[in-house]
Amino acid sequence: MSRIKRFLACCRAAAALETALIFPLVLAVGALCTDIYTVGLEREHMEQRSGAIASVLGYQTELTEEGLQGLLDAVLPEDLSGNYQILISNVRRNGLVYWQLSRGSATDLCEDNQAAAGDAWPGDLPERDEEDDSDNVSMVVVDICREGSDVSLVGGLSISGLLHASTVNRVAHGLIALDDALAQEAGLDEDE
Repeated sequence: MSRIKRFLACCRAAAALETALIFPLVLAVGALCTDIYTVGLEREHMEQRSGAIASVLGYQTELTEEGLQGLLDAVLPEDLSGNYQILISNVRRNGLVYWQLSRGSATDLCEDNQAAAGDAWPGDLPERDEEDDSDNVSMVVVDICREGSDVSLVGGLSISGLLHASTVNRVAHGLIALDDALAQEAGLDEDE
């Protein structure tokens, strides 16, 4: 009977030792999975926000500074911190930018898609037709860029790159006109 008791005591001690050795590894893997999930969730939220902004703007015929700020206040979370940039562009079907507005705490994160009024759109457009120079069809493009290092992570995962979400939506009624303050910010001439 004493051999059985010694064997069981030995097995319990070995199990306790194995658990103690494997527990930090399990915690590290769990923290890494949590970080990967957090980054994926942040990307999904950015895509939802850019889609919501593009969807609402796609039905507008005119955009005011107060209306734009109200839309951004409704869509963006109050606790959005760190470096981020939102580029909102109205692009004609031929690929020329009608106007572009930038919002956020940074000015150069979405630099791949920055363009002045009258410049060619640097990104992809689903309905690009370089022959069509009419104002009847245009698209609104919303880009949200955020520093990856600003995302709060628990497991020590480091994101040195940029998180980016972009949505293109067709405008329902030609081009979106801007009020005077936004037109001046976008660099539009008074006759446009």
